[in-house]
Amino acid sequence: MKSTIRHFFARHFEWAAMATALVLMALMNPYIDNGSSWCFFEMIGIPFCPGEGLGHSIAFTFRGDWSNALQANVAGPFAIIILVSRIGLLIKKNIISNKFEQPNQTA
Repeated sequence: MKSTIRHFFARHFEWAAMATALVLMALMNPYIDNGSSWCFFEMIGIPFCPGEGLGHSIAFTFRGDWSNALQANVAGPFAIIILVSRIGLLIKKNIISNKFEQPNQTA
């Protein structure tokens, strides 16, 4: 039973976490600046953060506001493409492909 749960978690955690993050970023209000940052570089005192505004950029992209999306972070629209591709690949690998696999038959 414990190995079944571990196996299920290992197969589905990555795509579920990425899909949840993408949905949450799409639903967030990009016009509100909450002031908090999870950037490691800013936490250690470096003012530059390469991922700064990525969540806002993704939220703006889902709203079709391309100019604000690219202004927040140029990588935002590309991050959506990469995340959706990865989620699709993992779903195909872990869910769709496994439906057609034949169970091991031992003689």
